[in-house]
Amino acid sequence: MPSTTFFNLPPAKREKLLGAARQEFVRVPYAQASINKIIRAAQIPRGSFYMYFADKEDLFIYILAGYIDALLSLMARLLEEAEGDLFCAFQMLYDQAWRDQPPDALEDFRRILANNKGMEQGALLRSMGMEQRVERLIPLIDQSRLSLRRPEDLRDMLHILIAVTAPAVCRADFSWSDQEGSAHYRAMLDILKRGMQAPVQAN
Repeated sequence: MPSTTFFNLPPAKREKLLGAARQEFVRVPYAQASINKIIRAAQIPRGSFYMYFADKEDLFIYILAGYIDALLSLMARLLEEAEGDLFCAFQMLYDQAWRDQPPDALEDFRRILANNKGMEQGALLRSMGMEQRVERLIPLIDQSRLSLRRPEDLRDMLHILIAVTAPAVCRADFSWSDQEGSAHYRAMLDILKRGMQAPVQAN
């Protein structure tokens, strides 16, 4: 996390540094990203950078967390539009990402993921406190549309849907056409909606 010193900067100066960092992480993989290029673009001394962030990883995680928050804000809006229908909202998110005009944040996030295909994304999400971040979606979900058997089910369902949707929405593999990608995503959502185990037949 950034230091208090960073948050005390004027908003324009903070955004200039973050904008320079986003541009660098979009340009090259994390391992090749240069703090020197970032601080030159942001026009700050190298020593100041280390007053704001512990290191490059600290900055990278903060940048990714910003993209995650933007996507969760979009998801919250889509849940409201879908009147709490969880599956409908996730389908809307996919459609907006691939068939409609994607938000700039999503486009940049995709490019960063494409640059870092070998990175262990689960560990990154945990380092961003993903569990706490998705909590704000819970009150927006119409639970009467879901088969909930225990208190933890809703959160588990949400995390399963995120795990299925995130690679589809931000996929770095562009080998599929939009139509193929959409059909595959719809098929996965359908499997989750209907369940995986066949009903037990009575003898």
